[in-house]
Amino acid sequence: MSYREIDITGIPERHPVRCFQGYWKSRASAGNPPLRSQINPADIASILPWLLVLETLQFHDKLDFRYRLAGTGCTELFGLDYTGKILGENLTPEGAEIRRMEFAGVVETRSPIFSTTNLPIKAKEFITVHRGVFPVSLTGPAVDQIFAVIAPTATECTGRQTFHS
Repeated sequence: MSYREIDITGIPERHPVRCFQGYWKSRASAGNPPLRSQINPADIASILPWLLVLETLQFHDKLDFRYRLAGTGCTELFGLDYTGKILGENLTPEGAEIRRMEFAGVVETRSPIFSTTNLPIKAKEFITVHRGVFPVSLTGPAVDQIFAVIAPTATECTGRQTFHS
């Protein structure tokens, strides 16, 4: 697998990851992630198909993640709906470990991570995607949710985007 972290400038301006980054940044404040209540799905309608929402789960000293929502574009891309599943189900072991480290890093730093990678799903490894993993909070500075935007590299946002990175 060819996972590599990249700078946001390595993602085309009209790609869903870049579009959401501008929106996310406009909602974040003073080094804290935006509150979930500040994110209006109507504002990001063209990004919703490519959005995964995960909740953080703390089991004793272990951090894990459960998918709360999977956009239709992600479901079609992956070949299954991850809603309700725990991170790691239906992923290669290497892919699951990379995602776990990436999500834990976002929780710790409260900053997004951007990457380009092949899908970590057997029989779909040939598909290359841009990924953006964004921290979101339900109540304050702690990261309770992760918003991951994942779309094939040639995907573009539709409609007019008013938020830029």
